Amino acid sequence: MLKSAALDPPTVTGASRLRRHAANVNLDDGAGQLRRAARYGLIWWRRVRAFIARDFSQALSYRMDFLMRMLQVVIIVTALFFISYVFSGRVTTNDKQWENPFAAWIMGFAMMSYFSCGFSSLSNAIRTEQMQGTLENVLMTPIKVPTMIVASSAWEFIQATFFALFYLFLGWFFFGVRFQGNLFLASLFLILTALVLHCVGILSASFTLVFKRGDPFGAILATGSFLFSGVLFPTQALDSAVFTGISCVLPTTYGVDGIRRVLIEGQTFSQVRLPFIMLLIFLIGLLPLSLVVFDGALRRAKREGSLIQY
Repeated sequence: MLKSAALDPPTVTGASRLRRHAANVNLDDGAGQLRRAARYGLIWWRRVRAFIARDFSQALSYRMDFLMRMLQVVIIVTALFFISYVFSGRVTTNDKQWENPFAAWIMGFAMMSYFSCGFSSLSNAIRTEQMQGTLENVLMTPIKVPTMIVASSAWEFIQATFFALFYLFLGWFFFGVRFQGNLFLASLFLILTALVLHCVGILSASFTLVFKRGDPFGAILATGSFLFSGVLFPTQALDSAVFTGISCVLPTTYGVDGIRRVLIEGQTFSQVRLPFIMLLIFLIGLLPLSLVVFDGALRRAKREGSLIQY
């Protein structure tokens, strides 16, 4: 009896030590995973930063092009302001977005200048690398496809963000356009729509990678978006069922409508939930498809040895 009692405490102590050891192992594993994730994130950022630095150095060589693009935005905004006088009060729609056509236009143009970067930046980057003869060198480096996709178009997105904000700044500072609503929610719509269109851009880049020229996805989507997404006129003006159907299958329709409803009408998330959900559906469907297609196009180009051809 005494012997049993004497042995009990060491048994409990041993079990406690085992539990503490297991807990320490789990903590070590968790800390190790965090360190590995942080190291991978740092490596990823360095690669993206290298692409941005390269593209920025090239952009510095063409300063006049940047200034001409700014001047183009100023001319477009000024022209839209005076054209809006012709249509002011003549827009027959119950949509509050179009009570001030000028505000609707500059927001539509600002968003489209940003979205157009999504479905053309990667294709243009690949086309440039092909013509410079550096595409094979880039793709032969130990860089993963998603990282290359992000890094190749990162600088274009930075420029597009600047010009989109420049549209809105000119409308606010010089022409008295007032924006309201939740800026964070509007930013979510902007990012989500840009991601969806970037998926289309990946498909377009896959076409360029294999066939060397031609960009059917970007051209069709850009033209269709300007005509049927409510950039130039309300989507309610599309009386034809065919045109209305085209408008419904374009992700830019939901992106432009959601951002306008937030910044012009001041609507909350519960009121813009439908376009937000539609954009999520587009993203869930297009993201895996675009990555699989691009990976297949890249494998085919490597197998045929056509990466340096253009």
